[in-house]
Amino acid sequence: MAARGPAGGARGINSRFAQFKLVLLGESAVGKSSIVLRFVKDQFDSFRESTIGAAFLTQTISLDENTTVKFEIWDTAGQERYKSLAPMYYRNANCAVVVYDITQSASLDKAKAWVKELQRQANENIIIALAGNKLDLVTEQPDKRAISTADAEAYACEAGLLFFETSAKTAENVRELFTAIAKKMPLDQVGPRHARPGQRPGVSLAPENANTNRSYADEKKPLPDPSQPPVLPPSETLSSERSPLPPAAELTGAKPLEIKDVPLAPPPPPPPVATASGLAGAPAGQTAPPPPKKSVSQRLRSFVFTLMLLGVVGFSGGVWYSRINDNFHDFFTEYVPYGERAVLYLEELDFKKKFPQPASRETRIKDNGEKVKITPQSGASWRVADSTEASARHSNAAPAARKPTGSQPSDKKDVTEKTPSDPVTAPTKSPEKATPTIYSESRNSNVSDSSPTKDIKGPEVNEPSRFPPLESIDLMKLPDARDPIVRDLVHMLNDLILVVNADGAHGRYSTSIAKAKTEVLKIGNRLRELKNSIEKKAAAEVRSSVQEFDKAASELVKRVENTMHAQESEWRREFEEEMKSVRSSYEERVKLLMERERKLNEEKLQNQLLEQALALKREFVQDVKERVEKEREGRLGKLSELTSAVSDLEKLAVGWNGVVDSNLKTQQLHVAVEAVRASLENAAHPKPFIRELVALKEIASNDAVVDAAIASLNPTAYQRGISPPSQLIDRFRRVATEVRKASLLPDDAGVASHASSWILSHIMFKKEGLAEGNDVESILTRTQTYLEEGDLDSAAREMNGLQGWAKTLSKDWIGEVRKVLEVQQALDVISTEARLQSLRVD
Repeated sequence: MAARGPAGGARGINSRFAQFKLVLLGESAVGKSSIVLRFVKDQFDSFRESTIGAAFLTQTISLDENTTVKFEIWDTAGQERYKSLAPMYYRNANCAVVVYDITQSASLDKAKAWVKELQRQANENIIIALAGNKLDLVTEQPDKRAISTADAEAYACEAGLLFFETSAKTAENVRELFTAIAKKMPLDQVGPRHARPGQRPGVSLAPENANTNRSYADEKKPLPDPSQPPVLPPSETLSSERSPLPPAAELTGAKPLEIKDVPLAPPPPPPPVATASGLAGAPAGQTAPPPPKKSVSQRLRSFVFTLMLLGVVGFSGGVWYSRINDNFHDFFTEYVPYGERAVLYLEELDFKKKFPQPASRETRIKDNGEKVKITPQSGASWRVADSTEASARHSNAAPAARKPTGSQPSDKKDVTEKTPSDPVTAPTKSPEKATPTIYSESRNSNVSDSSPTKDIKGPEVNEPSRFPPLESIDLMKLPDARDPIVRDLVHMLNDLILVVNADGAHGRYSTSIAKAKTEVLKIGNRLRELKNSIEKKAAAEVRSSVQEFDKAASELVKRVENTMHAQESEWRREFEEEMKSVRSSYEERVKLLMERERKLNEEKLQNQLLEQALALKREFVQDVKERVEKEREGRLGKLSELTSAVSDLEKLAVGWNGVVDSNLKTQQLHVAVEAVRASLENAAHPKPFIRELVALKEIASNDAVVDAAIASLNPTAYQRGISPPSQLIDRFRRVATEVRKASLLPDDAGVASHASSWILSHIMFKKEGLAEGNDVESILTRTQTYLEEGDLDSAAREMNGLQGWAKTLSKDWIGEVRKVLEVQQALDVISTEARLQSLRVD
């Protein structure tokens, strides 16, 4: 399935929408369904059942503001019996995720086999990702990891696969996996889908969240009890005890019975129904009266009926055409009510017809070696079929052979002998008429379909005596009916009784059957005695095991107590030794601290003595100076004052030189700023000011503020120039006209919304001055007022508050005003910096 564009106009003009088919493959129970459930619904189910067939879900990912990717996800079953269905799901797939369990090494081998199969049979451009699931188990217990990350990643790099280790339980790396796949897809080649059949099998028909609900490719039905074989209509019922059936291979290989004496003539047709022409005719020459005019209610009913009929026909045609055309399918399922449910329902029916319930789900029947001959009337029969002809299957007790009648009345039916004592089995009649069998005079009795309560009919006066048919064993009356061995024996014996009664040999085998019934009762008693002896032996073994376990437990408790006492004494000894070592180390530390404090005190005393000596020396020198000054009449003091005055004059001269240089630099900076500003204000159209800006940067060399202000400018502003205020006002008037046309448009507007907004914009009242409100007209009025006053900053702030289409239409004008404001702000910052430098005079 190839990617395709959006079907409707609800998305943005420049947005991209791609749709890809993704299939999940891997061993059973590795967590494929859990990963999909976490990705689609952000849920996790610890008791999730295994997927049967396949499940279909969808989910979308937004890579950025303009790119959306939709995944059609096919979650396949990992069981071996569903492997033959996998090519149907990964055919035409754009991407695949092969999942393995990082706690099972065999799952990686299976994943490698899936990768080889995809690379060999799938699309040559398919994107394959290798995902190691159940990372949460390894995080909790690292020893559970069976596959190292390095080995799996090395294989993925060698095979050219994406690789992630995920956890569906904690949602770790699940969304990152699908996002990486979406980014890997060829989004630039968005186009129509590849041709594919019209059906989408397995989509869920639930009304809520139809795009993300889980559904199955084949319907999940309750499986029959494996212990109960399938029911054959002519022989047994669900409630009765049944015997195992022969395998299907022998059933299909048996020859069907021939159907004889079927009437060739069709049944007589039903009596003709009187028509309008057969009614009593009107007198000749008399015209029918004109039909009465329809009333308003009749016309309304006709109109409603016609409308409903047209709606049904149109809806049916839409459902049919949506299964042929993909684009119409998307439109029909998205905008027509109940369209998606109807289409998906038909698609599931088609899928179930193509892929019926697999035979592997049926209960496997035990092969007991019997051969069954299937009649075309009922599909199965109780008779045991041999490879010889039907006339020579059994040896009859009578010497005479059985002869089939050429034609018998059609009211005789081929029936099946039922167990007379079975209270649950209901009589089952064959839907087709068959040829009855007539025995010789010594065995002239037919097998009849009789209920358990029907009495056995005795021979007539003119008929020879005959043995009554053998009675089947009633399983419900046996004391050991719950034993499966007894049930199997009873089933086998009842089948033999049915065969004997059907062949009319009950007189020959009645003694053997009675002996077999007695042996069945004895077998039940022997089985019960055997079970009792085994139970007693097992109870004795359990008691001896319990005594041994108790003895071992008491010995274990004693050993544990002795070990605990020994451990406690050892810990106490270690504790005392540790306390001694801690005490000794503490005493050593105290001694060390005391020695250190003593040395510090001695050093402090020495420092104090040195300070006192220095203070005495300074006092002595000062005293000497005072006395020398007095003696030399202050000459020394005057010389020092003169020296300090000369040094002050030198410092003052040097400082004034720096002030003069900084003033010159500041004046040049002011001149350069004013030159740039004059170049911008005197321009009638956008004009580059690169030379003025370069001169300004050279004058303010090594000035961080000026360099930062110049660097903040947009290069297009000084390369192409900025618009003057008059040009901005003129352009705003044109933009305001277009914004007013789109002022009433919502975000997802269509053609009708554009037309209505254009019409209503011509009849709207215009406001003046500083109008209040946050509507588009008020914002435009305030912006125009600010522009006329020369306040570009307030005008840009007002226009920046627009939303939707108005904001989109005015985006270019706002960007141009922002460039002008950035240049003005940079010039103001440089001018302020120049003033600040002129004030920095020490």
